[in-house]
Amino acid sequence: MEQNSIKLTAKEKQFLTILSKGGIKRDSDIAKETGISKPMISYMRAKLERAGILTGNTQAFDLEKLGVCFYFVLVFQWNAFADKKLTKKMEDDFTSTPHTTYFAEGSSPNSKYIAKMAFPDFEEYNDFLAEFRRKYGKSISGLESFFIQPKRILKEGYGDLVKMLLGGA
Repeated sequence: MEQNSIKLTAKEKQFLTILSKGGIKRDSDIAKETGISKPMISYMRAKLERAGILTGNTQAFDLEKLGVCFYFVLVFQWNAFADKKLTKKMEDDFTSTPHTTYFAEGSSPNSKYIAKMAFPDFEEYNDFLAEFRRKYGKSISGLESFFIQPKRILKEGYGDLVKMLLGGA
C-alpha cells in the first residue's frame, strides 16, 4: 500500500488536533481556542479539504494521507480474569497507546476483547503484536487479527491517533 502523506504546518497540526477531539466545530470557535485568526482557520479548512485530509462536514480524516497504512481489528479471549492486576495491566496497555482507537470487552461470560488499532506501517504493527504476545501470550487464546483498509473506515473516534501522527501537536 502506498503511503501518501503530506507535510503539515504547526498551525495545521493544531487545527487538526482540535478537530480530532470530536463534534462539529465552527471556525470561530476554533479561532478562539487556538488564537489563530478566523480567516486563517477557514483557509486551512479549505486547504485540508482540497488535499483530501478532511472530508465533508463530519470532520472525518483520511487516515492514509496522515500516514496510517495499516488498520487492524484484534479479537481475543482473555483467560486471566482471576488475576485482576494482570487484567488491569493488559487493559491499560491497550487504552494508553495512541494506536488504539477502540477497545471493549463483551458483557457475557467468556466474552472476548476487541481492539481497533492503526499503524503507519506493517513493521510497527508486528512489533506491537509480538510484544503483546510476549507479555500476555499465556493469558490469551483465539487471537484473531483482521486488516481493514483505512479508506474503508467511515467513522471512528481517533483523536489520540491523529495527535500522535501530528507529533503530539
